[in-house]
Amino acid sequence: MAVARKLNNDERRRFIAIRRAFNKPVIGITGNLGKTSTIEILRTILETKGTLLQPTYGHGKWNDNIQLLENLNHNYDYAVFEFDYQQGNQFAELLRLIKPNIGIVTNIGDSHLSYLGNIMKIALEKSVVIKYLARDGVAILNKDDELTSALSDYIATPNIVKYGLSQGAHFRASDIQLKGPDGMTFTLNGTKKISLPIYGIQDVYNVLAAIASAVNLNFQLNEVIDILEGQYQILKGRGRVLSFANNYLIDESYISTPRSLAKAARTLIGFKAYVKQLYLIVGDMVGTGVNTEEQHLNMGYFLSALPIDCIITIGEYARFIAQGARLIPSENKQVISIKNVDEILDLLKNQASGNVAILVKGIGSVAIHRISKFLEEHARQSAS
Repeated sequence: MAVARKLNNDERRRFIAIRRAFNKPVIGITGNLGKTSTIEILRTILETKGTLLQPTYGHGKWNDNIQLLENLNHNYDYAVFEFDYQQGNQFAELLRLIKPNIGIVTNIGDSHLSYLGNIMKIALEKSVVIKYLARDGVAILNKDDELTSALSDYIATPNIVKYGLSQGAHFRASDIQLKGPDGMTFTLNGTKKISLPIYGIQDVYNVLAAIASAVNLNFQLNEVIDILEGQYQILKGRGRVLSFANNYLIDESYISTPRSLAKAARTLIGFKAYVKQLYLIVGDMVGTGVNTEEQHLNMGYFLSALPIDCIITIGEYARFIAQGARLIPSENKQVISIKNVDEILDLLKNQASGNVAILVKGIGSVAIHRISKFLEEHARQSAS
């Protein structure tokens, strides 16, 4: 984990001057899952009215934020900072300087409120972005994540906005329909029907967080919906769907963590009614702590219960996912461990004859490029 260094007095004064000179909206975001996707949705909205200073996606370390603060100037109309406590949790001094106008917490964990205490203390440490909001700042919290929602009882700001699927959320999604390759539809606050190229429930949460932020930045709700329906597209590596005739490739090639892999697998299940077979190709997970083999084994056991036709693992630790997936034998499910991308292509050539959905998780952009080229060529040959 990256360790934050102490700023000296001259640095501190310089950064205070930079921040005071910027009198436009500053947004800070933290959480276990959905930070990058929420920032991309926000970017789509905010750049219709101005320029946005934002982090390189996935870069939420202390040094990344210092460099971003260095670049804060009047040429930008908005700024977004990302705080990834898994990569460095000593953000308090930095946030005293940045003082976001809006603080977003996507999710922290699933612990039940009856177990709060030290857990709540840890939750607050992980969510310092809302502790150091600017005066009259707005905290935007996931109502359905218990620890995140409970933060509202522990912070000073009275300006709290909650989003989720639960009753009582200020920005609430209902009537959610998964349309497979055609994305998803849902109704916002009981009245506004939205249709977007998103493919999982986590994506709905990301959209709600971004909408809540935009509305608190004086965007009109109908305006935000029109922008998203007309312009938004999921980032490469974060769930974008590529279509090749009647085959679909779901690009989740960005790094795999236990939570993001579980989310990706549920996205794949959403394609079940639209294809003949589901393929999951997965690499090693990161962020598993000291029990790496056990975490991979448990993930495989979780995946074994899902209606996925073929699980393909690639990597030193991913083979334990395969072992876990074999703990529940099934004649209708293949579990295969391989060594490289060439073996993936050979498998797809021999088995994925057509009308399949293939989700690739955590094995990088080069692999997704090769698989997409293979499917493109396969579609061309089938059409000729």
